[in-house]
Amino acid sequence: MLTPQTVTVDKTGECEVCDNKDCHVTKHYGNMWFCDDCWLKEQDLQKVNQSPENQQARVDAYRASVQTSRELDNKIEVRTDLFNAATTAIVELKAMIDANVDITNKPYALAEELLNRFNHFKQVVFELNEKIVDANNNQKAIQVYLNQMANQLRAEEREKLKIADINYKPNPVSPSKPRSISTTGTRKKGGLDKAELTKYAKELGISEITLQMVCVSKGITPETAANQLRKSIEAAKANG
Repeated sequence: MLTPQTVTVDKTGECEVCDNKDCHVTKHYGNMWFCDDCWLKEQDLQKVNQSPENQQARVDAYRASVQTSRELDNKIEVRTDLFNAATTAIVELKAMIDANVDITNKPYALAEELLNRFNHFKQVVFELNEKIVDANNNQKAIQVYLNQMANQLRAEEREKLKIADINYKPNPVSPSKPRSISTTGTRKKGGLDKAELTKYAKELGISEITLQMVCVSKGITPETAANQLRKSIEAAKANG
């Protein structure tokens, strides 16, 4: 019959926290040995860490992070000028793929490249949001501390540092509307010239609708659009 083993919880030995040796040590947290002084310090730190004030501070910090993240999500909006620029970049990419005779499945190639770009920007957005949340938390900590310091400063010092207005939040600035692009002299009256669209689309080996989208998004003639796309295609081939 096996006899139960005695679990050692204290002994004379070496403290695993400090440099004390040949001292009375006790086992805590499963298998970590503390000398009496280190264990008392550990208990004091736990009391401070688990105090209602510190627990509430951790909860408040977490809630602030979540709230900030939600506010960032709610503030996401589309600026027309930037959206149009991004759309133009997509159209130019499609034109380059359409003009590449080595690409047989052009819709798949375009979708694959766009998905790669989408995932890249998704990661960029995530990392930037993390930085913004971190910066907001740092601002909040400073804000709270400055408000606590306010009674240590004279009235003129508080006024000079504007601590009384530390909670002021400026009104959000509405994004400026994109300026209308003047197309005087760039298109023929009544719309794009169909014959020019057909001519330059054939020269580039792309669809007329692709060329038309570039013309409309930039407010330019088919000839100007064709010249710009030709440069983009030649640059892509040179880099490839």
